[in-house]
Amino acid sequence: MIQSKIRTAKFRRVETVQNYDFRHSKMTEKIEKNYLALHNGISKDNLPSAVLTGNAGTGKTHLARALGYASCQKGLSVLFITAAEMVNHLQHAQKTYNLEAELNKYRKPQVLIIDELGYVALDTQASNLFFQVISSRHDAELGTIATTNLPFGKFNQIFANDAIAHAIVDRLVNEAEVFYMEGDSYRPHQRQEKLKRKKQNA
Repeated sequence: MIQSKIRTAKFRRVETVQNYDFRHSKMTEKIEKNYLALHNGISKDNLPSAVLTGNAGTGKTHLARALGYASCQKGLSVLFITAAEMVNHLQHAQKTYNLEAELNKYRKPQVLIIDELGYVALDTQASNLFFQVISSRHDAELGTIATTNLPFGKFNQIFANDAIAHAIVDRLVNEAEVFYMEGDSYRPHQRQEKLKRKKQNA
C-alpha cells in the first residue's frame, strides 16, 4: 500500500529527512526543531501544511518531498507537482471542457505539494484556477505544501493582481508552518557528501 502511495505521488525523486543535513547553514539549523515536529507529527488527523520560502538551492524541494514521503508512510494520499505544470493542466482542461475533473485531481489528495511557485508569472485566468485549488483545499482542511523563491510581499509578481495574491497567501499560510530558508546553496554540500560516501565505499 505504501509503495502504491509513493508511486501515485509522482515525486520524481524520493527524498527523506534522514538525507538532509540541517547543519548546512545557520538558517537551516534554526528551522530544524519546528520542521521535525511537523514531519514527525504527520497523521490522518494531522495533515502537514507548510510553505518553504527562500533562495534557490537551499533544499526547499528536498524538505517538501520529505514531508510527502513521510505522509505516504502513514498511508496518506499525496501528489507532487510544479505550480507551472498544475496551471498548464488546468488551463488545458478548461479549453477541453474537462475542468472539474482536473480540479479534483488537486482538490482530493490529503497532501498536495506545489513546487517552484514563483518561477512563472500567472495571468488572470491561471491565477483564478490556482486560487480555486487553494481555496477548496483550505476549506476542506487538507494538507498543502508549497515551495517558493519569493517572499509573500512579492506574490503580486506571481499572480494577476494584489487582491488574488493576498487571498492565496492568506489561505496558504493560515494553518501552515512557514520555513524561511536563506543562505548558500545546499547543492555543493550535497555533492561533497556524495563524494565522501563514494570514497568511504571504495
